[in-house]
Amino acid sequence: MSEPIEVGGHMYRIGRMDVRKQFHVARRIGPAMLGFLGGSMLKGAKLADMIGPVVDALSKMSDEDSDYVLDQCLVVVTRAQNGGEWARIIAPNGGLMFQDIDLPQMLKLAQSVLAENLRGFFPTAAPGSSQAQG
Repeated sequence: MSEPIEVGGHMYRIGRMDVRKQFHVARRIGPAMLGFLGGSMLKGAKLADMIGPVVDALSKMSDEDSDYVLDQCLVVVTRAQNGGEWARIIAPNGGLMFQDIDLPQMLKLAQSVLAENLRGFFPTAAPGSSQAQG
């Protein structure tokens, strides 16, 4: 488990996905990551220039693939409760346990899970760099 992070005024822990789940998530988001990396490696690229290929790739993902990625990300997230307990944010039926989690918070949590679990799988570009590092 990673160090707790604060999102939307609540503390969360990001857990580890099973390696097979990591693989299946990575292959589904691969086109979006390639779009981002292609744009981010351009020296001096602006966010608007980089986000276009990512949004395009994400828009082409099926609802089934999008749900799979979100479900696999959110199932490893826990939220701090009174008394020091940690509760999963996903119910056994797949719904959110906490109705106060909105879209931006859900996406931030999913992004945190992806960053934690797929670190080293996708190369990253250093700021101002024109080459990827792996």
